Amino acid sequence: MADAPTSPSDSLALDDAWARLVGWLRREPLQAALLLAVAGVLVYFFGFFNVFVDGAQSTAVWAKKSWNSENDLEHGMLIVPIAIFIVWYHAAELIAAPKRESWSGLIFVLIGVVLFVLSVRTLQPRIAMLSAPVLLYGITRYLWGPATARIVIFPCAFLLFAIPVGFLVSRTVALQTMAANVAASLSNLIGIHVIADGATIAARDNSFHFEVAGGCSGIRSLTAMTMLAALYVHFTQKETWKKVVIFGSSLGFALIGNLFRLFSVVLFAHFINAEIAGNQYHDYSGFVFFPIAVAAMVGFSNLLNRNWSGIVREALKPEPLLNEPASASSVPATAATAAKAKSSEPNPASYDY
Repeated sequence: MADAPTSPSDSLALDDAWARLVGWLRREPLQAALLLAVAGVLVYFFGFFNVFVDGAQSTAVWAKKSWNSENDLEHGMLIVPIAIFIVWYHAAELIAAPKRESWSGLIFVLIGVVLFVLSVRTLQPRIAMLSAPVLLYGITRYLWGPATARIVIFPCAFLLFAIPVGFLVSRTVALQTMAANVAASLSNLIGIHVIADGATIAARDNSFHFEVAGGCSGIRSLTAMTMLAALYVHFTQKETWKKVVIFGSSLGFALIGNLFRLFSVVLFAHFINAEIAGNQYHDYSGFVFFPIAVAAMVGFSNLLNRNWSGIVREALKPEPLLNEPASASSVPATAATAAKAKSSEPNPASYDY
């Protein structure tokens, strides 16, 4: 089968990109060599410098093994490609941004190097992963200046979501207790008599007994929701204050969604089956309540972006009266208008025989 023909526009775009690259290499050979050397150093230290887990794993290998269900980070493999896509999405802005060297970028490079050295000394690969976006931002700022670095702030910061935070699950006792108390209060409010003791929920008739584990405290919903909210506000919002407000609201929607999920587990156990509620329903109910929380965030964004001043003005605008009788002043005006129209008509031609 013959290959699909390449459109002229695609060929021109590729030729233009290649011409820009060749032109940059000719104008800035030292800068290009420095960039290539820096890239090689980063690839070596993050990909092949085995220092963690008794010298058996590099930062990249440790991260790949940590993106698992235990850390609730199976989507970790997608974070780096998403960050690369974001950079590609802003390619036109990156090309158009004014380029100049900025020595202030070396400050961030120094901070990144210190973080990486600290991770090696303490054998904490998470600190090494934290150093990566700092280094990338600092290198970009040094080579091409603040205008270009400003565009890559978000994709660099987005890489932070790749850092496993499974250790936080063991530090969510307060969230576990709150979730159990809220679910118990809602249950007692509608007549289902339960007792909340710390992170446990038990029916008074001993028909069921659940313990709110660390992962069910809401921390997993929070980590997933914050990542989606960050992408959502980046691509849909322009004003910084709206980004902050919507991103902050996503945390509340995630917690509220998780609380109602736990409450639904109690309802399922009371009215249907306690064993199924604690197993199959518990495992799959998140696929119902998490999209609801996301939809709530999108709905809140929609409300925030509405033209409320225009809506209020339209609501307060008086409606015209129906079958309103014509005023006295309007009658002469109508007659005068009709007379003017009649006078403007051409006189018919007359003939004498």
